[in-house]
Amino acid sequence: MIRNYVKIAWRNLTHAKVFSGINGFGLTLGITCALLVFLVIVHETSYDTQHKNADRIYRVETVNNSDPNPHPGTYTEMAVVLPKEVPEFEAIAPVYYEWGRGVSIPASGDVFREPITFTDQTIFHLLDYQWVTGNAQTALTQPNQVVLTESSAKKFFGTTNALGKVIRYDNKQDLQVTGVLKDHPETTSFPFDIMVSFSTLKRVQPDFDSHGWNGFGDNFHIYTLLKPGFRPEQLTNRFHAIQVKYQKDPKTVANQHFALRPLSEVHYGFNFSGRQASIKLLRILALIGGLVLLIACINFINLTTAQALKRAKEIGIRKAVGSNRLSLIYQFLTEAGLLTCLATLMALVLAWLFLPSIASMMELPLTTADLATWKVGVFLAGLAIITTALAGTYPAFRLSGMPPIWALKTNKLPKGERSISLRQGLVVVQFTISMILISCALLINRQLSFFQNADLGFNKNAIVTVGLPSNEPDKLQTLRAQLMESPQIKDVSFSLNSASSEGNWMQGMQYRKGANVNEIKTQMKMGDSHFLDTYGIQLLAGEKLKDTDTTKASLKVIANEIFLDRMGISRPEAALGQTIFYGDGQEFATIVGVAKNFHVNSLHQKIDPTLIQVVPNNFYQVGIKLQSEYPTTQSIQSALTTIEKSWKATFPNHVFEYQFLDKTLADAYKNETRTSQLIETSTLIAILIACLGLFGLATFSAEQRTKEIGVRKVLGASVASIIALMTKDFLKLVAIAMLIASPIAWYAMSQWLQNFEFKIGITWWVFALTGLLMAVIALLTVSFQSIKAALMNPVKSLRSE
Repeated sequence: MIRNYVKIAWRNLTHAKVFSGINGFGLTLGITCALLVFLVIVHETSYDTQHKNADRIYRVETVNNSDPNPHPGTYTEMAVVLPKEVPEFEAIAPVYYEWGRGVSIPASGDVFREPITFTDQTIFHLLDYQWVTGNAQTALTQPNQVVLTESSAKKFFGTTNALGKVIRYDNKQDLQVTGVLKDHPETTSFPFDIMVSFSTLKRVQPDFDSHGWNGFGDNFHIYTLLKPGFRPEQLTNRFHAIQVKYQKDPKTVANQHFALRPLSEVHYGFNFSGRQASIKLLRILALIGGLVLLIACINFINLTTAQALKRAKEIGIRKAVGSNRLSLIYQFLTEAGLLTCLATLMALVLAWLFLPSIASMMELPLTTADLATWKVGVFLAGLAIITTALAGTYPAFRLSGMPPIWALKTNKLPKGERSISLRQGLVVVQFTISMILISCALLINRQLSFFQNADLGFNKNAIVTVGLPSNEPDKLQTLRAQLMESPQIKDVSFSLNSASSEGNWMQGMQYRKGANVNEIKTQMKMGDSHFLDTYGIQLLAGEKLKDTDTTKASLKVIANEIFLDRMGISRPEAALGQTIFYGDGQEFATIVGVAKNFHVNSLHQKIDPTLIQVVPNNFYQVGIKLQSEYPTTQSIQSALTTIEKSWKATFPNHVFEYQFLDKTLADAYKNETRTSQLIETSTLIAILIACLGLFGLATFSAEQRTKEIGVRKVLGASVASIIALMTKDFLKLVAIAMLIASPIAWYAMSQWLQNFEFKIGITWWVFALTGLLMAVIALLTVSFQSIKAALMNPVKSLRSE
């Protein structure tokens, strides 16, 4: 019986080649889109799941009550306090991360620039690592110890047998290898290839404050393992008690609290892997994948029910010879299932072809091998069943319910079947989905354009940034002198980071005016006397910093306008000479200049109170401003050659790696760029599928109205009037869809734009343009069949009457 169903289904599909082709291609595109989305979601949700205690691991985060975005970093003193004050924690691991440091191999003389992680042996209790040599009990227990991964050991020594060998940190300290780990999986938020014992940190960075409550940075994290049976919300009072006991300042306690982020969510926030996923983007992806597949299913339903008249006699004959309704339902579902299975196989081929491009767009380590997994098999099987049910159930019940006597005696649809309101409604759904995607794509592109052209308060063009392997004053001055000899270089500045960076140090400052004390949480920018000129930051009042403004007795700073606003000062000149306090409240600095507000973070965040100060020990980057604002490719290459030559003369044993500031800043909007690219791609697919269905319906409509068109032409109707007759119904559906899609798209984009402190406004013309585009697309799609029908010889169309 099943074999007979399949045989008849195949015959019917091959008999109606055009409609089967349209349905099959539409389903193929829909299933391909759903499959690719599935692969992305599976990858992004598999981060850090390999750890057996993943459900009990949390990161301590600092939350300012005025800022909805928690800081992943926290105070260094927290690592000392938590073991004493929170017995609910089974283990606590501090992690201090450096994105780039010089690593040399004394035995070979090789030099590398690598990320470095300072932590202790507790990290091996929290996270599950596989040991090649060494063990968790002895590794990282003493100063000057280091643990490497297999790939790092091979890179440094050519072998994984590295136990006891030595690497040198930043030309300052020799570190002995006490363990080698298996390489991390791709899906980790902890890509720690070089782990140095935490007790070494103070030796190589004497200024590191391991008992500080005054400030924190995003590169110092604390990870904890909660004892079984406890929940994070039970520790709220514990953390508040820590604040009261150790932070002491009532305003800080009132304006700040601590939170625990589950390990499962670390990948969706700031982490050291350099890749931050967006849960919102994954939801958008899942929604888009479902909508595109829905459009394909709507095509199937519309085109199958549209052929009801063609199959009426087949159904009538089968019922007359004894077929019951259930067997007909099985037959129609078999046709839908067979077409879906063929579409699924074709979708696998398309996914195999396009997966590398999608992986590149999303910057994911996905390969075609990811298609050959049991998860994909189960997903496709389930998707095929759901698609068959979604696309085939209504046509099966609708067609099988035709009265047999009517089916054999007439060539017109009965009243119930002649109603096209459902088909029109489904076309409106297709148009609505397509128009929502078009509107969103237009608005996202406008927001990205706003990012690219926004006034950041500094100049991002023609600036090369290079990480410094050493901040010894003599070497920095030598490097600056050599660089400034080149006519291609305008200025050079040494700093902690560039004018805009996500890795700024947060510090509490006080401004005292009589009995009033203003507590100001401040972003600290650390740069030399050339910082303002190199980055083009405007000085509104006062003077620039000098390289000698570093001692505690004469510490001087430049404040931005928002810092003045928090002080309660309106005029820049009035802030000059004012004293602000920090640390234990006894240390102070003097404001000698006021800078115009500039974005120290991306446009996702508001501009915070900011201070610029000279701290030579924290100069880890050099910013090099080229002479030409918009240099040619040739001049850029020439300048880079000059910079590299000066670099190697100053740091002969270190790797030269550079970045352009504008490219670095653009990377802050990767998620938005990916969202834009994905929605644009999905929009094109959705429109293509909708157009296929529209073309099929136009073809069917032209066939059904052949004689009507012939009569109209005999009575004098023009070609233009017939084309208008054929297209006006579709344009009405576009208008209805625009009325539905516009408020939905407006709401969706309003929610998305809330992610940004600085954003565009949503204007009416975007939705008008979307409606116009959809109308043009619909006209172009149906015009071929409309023109063909209008030009047909009326004698030919009326001959059979």
